[in-house]
Amino acid sequence: MADDSDRYVPGPLDQFVPGLRQKAERWPALPVHPRIVHARAPNGDRTIVLASFAQPASVKAFHAALKPLIEAALLAELSRPAGELHEDPSPLVAMELYLFEAPPSDCAPMLSLFGLVPASLEEAEAHRSLALLRREAQLVDGSVPEEPVARYRAPFARGSDARVAQLVERLRTHAPAEAWGARPGALARLCADQLRELGYDGVEPTRAGIERLEALILASESRVIRWLDPLLFQALCDLVAVTATVTFGRPVQWGVCDPDEETKLAPPPVLLAERDGDSFHVPLGEHILGWCVMPRFESETIPTLGAWAEHEFQ
Repeated sequence: MADDSDRYVPGPLDQFVPGLRQKAERWPALPVHPRIVHARAPNGDRTIVLASFAQPASVKAFHAALKPLIEAALLAELSRPAGELHEDPSPLVAMELYLFEAPPSDCAPMLSLFGLVPASLEEAEAHRSLALLRREAQLVDGSVPEEPVARYRAPFARGSDARVAQLVERLRTHAPAEAWGARPGALARLCADQLRELGYDGVEPTRAGIERLEALILASESRVIRWLDPLLFQALCDLVAVTATVTFGRPVQWGVCDPDEETKLAPPPVLLAERDGDSFHVPLGEHILGWCVMPRFESETIPTLGAWAEHEFQ
């Protein structure tokens, strides 16, 4: 446990995306509805469900409106404290988008950037999601079509090594209940210790140690969301933060990411770092989301997260 000088309090996650608020409000019919819902399958698996209730002006405008909502929805899940995960451990397995108005041109290539691909409206999963969206449409002013014209789905891929599932189980059992940043370095240390017990050494606060953890937990597939259990994501963020100060000598403070009292949402991991006497924010969770979780493509050559950390903090 670090003292108060190692920590500060970041702003709420939903300050940029008001639709993540849980309270009911009325909204105009928009190309990207600013609220999300979670559909739950009979086995407990959950899916993020997004809606487009109006025709977008262009594919570019559609992308600009959709990107921050998707990122905020994923970060809200990835930033859940261990205590909350104990109360509801059901996994998030996919993300869906339903279009209730046809777009002005083909939006499939743009949606593939988020891992979203065309899917059938006749599947059982679609029926559950649509029941939720029809209730959501009652909060929308104006006329909303009864049925969607298209459905897109982004299934999540996970690291395939058997030790990943074992590590997740151990983290959920032993991780501190507090939000990320309340105990700087504790989650990274727990992760490294548990992996050592599983026969996977070398996860240390160095560039090589970050790359060692990356190699184990990140899915290798292209064009899909490479999902991480929230505690794995937070452990990876914690390891980068520890490396920044222990190995690269950069003074940093962990943001204490307590859930907002009104929205119940935790902000994503963030650091306050110093360089040449000046302080600057590092949106660590947002960066690792884009670097490690969002889809990558076969033609892309992406440096490791360890390489980014070395460049960012050294």
